[in-house]
Amino acid sequence: MNRLRLEPIFRRRMIPLVLTTALIVAIAAPAAFYAQKARELSGEARVAAGRVAALVSEAARERPRLWRYDSAKLLERIAAEGLDRVPRIVIHDAHGAEVLSAGKPDRAAKHVLWARAAADDDRRLAGEVWVAVDLAPLIAGTVELSVGFAVLAALLAAVLFLVPMRTIRSAERRIETLMGQLALTLQEEDRRRIARDLHDGAGQALTAARLQLLALRKHGPESKTLDQIAAHLDEALDEVRRSTTALLPPALAELGLRGAIERHCCSFADAAGLAVHCELEALPAMPMNVETALYRIVQEALNNTARHAGATSAWVRLEASGGSLRLEVGDDGVGLTDAAIGLDAIRDRARLVGGTVRVVDGDRGVRVQVTTPIGDLAS
Repeated sequence: MNRLRLEPIFRRRMIPLVLTTALIVAIAAPAAFYAQKARELSGEARVAAGRVAALVSEAARERPRLWRYDSAKLLERIAAEGLDRVPRIVIHDAHGAEVLSAGKPDRAAKHVLWARAAADDDRRLAGEVWVAVDLAPLIAGTVELSVGFAVLAALLAAVLFLVPMRTIRSAERRIETLMGQLALTLQEEDRRRIARDLHDGAGQALTAARLQLLALRKHGPESKTLDQIAAHLDEALDEVRRSTTALLPPALAELGLRGAIERHCCSFADAAGLAVHCELEALPAMPMNVETALYRIVQEALNNTARHAGATSAWVRLEASGGSLRLEVGDDGVGLTDAAIGLDAIRDRARLVGGTVRVVDGDRGVRVQVTTPIGDLAS
């Protein structure tokens, strides 16, 4: 079964959205702050320019020709109005000649915002006034705000990316587990169907043929050929029974998981010459595919013990507690040798029912521990 790969697809689609969101958060607020404050400063500059223009208009009305030559008196009037704190004031006459320039030097011009106002003497244009406001504090404040929002955008991007990705990974594992359970269920259903077909079809046909041969031998002449045919039919029937048992353990349907494991431990102990101890607690109701998987794990683990461990005794423990079902199969053999294939099969079966496998290889024997959440089994 191919592994489900939702995370890379989601990551490729999520990264541009997260970066765009973080960029908007990092830029929008500082830009709005700068624009708003710049509008306020521009309004202040226009007000200051209007006030200075009013002073120039008054001076032009009082001295129409001489006002432009008395910049000191203009500065006094500007200071008296409290406008000398304006970063920069430049006054031109009607012909564009500079009348007065006060404030910071030209090197600070790139950090100021200019506003213009016209001055007149009630009959014609007397001159124009340019007033600048300092943008340096606004720029510094905007930079500080930008740094803060950049950190906030980074944190927001991390949350927007990591939380959904964690959810996707969890959903991916859950879906993979459910798909594995479905695959195992379908596999076991196929086994049951094949077992029924063998039992109902080939098994019954062979049984009927054997009965007919026995009847023929009873009423007909003795023949070694009939005995040989009967022997072959007996072998075929035994093979069908063995195949049916391998496909669908009848002990599970008859005795349940606990009883089936106890019976298998007894028969395995007799066949392998080992002492097998079973410690099985009362178990909750479980789906058939989960019971089959656990039963097969016990079979595989005990087979590894008989083939590779050189053990004299083994044990099987099965308990349900703390929201989990725990199965342990161990022996007192020589430890892991060539049982890797069997262990891979055990891991695959456990994974398909949402379980995990831990193998403890000690100086005396191996313990295979399988843990499965009971909540997942019930679902």
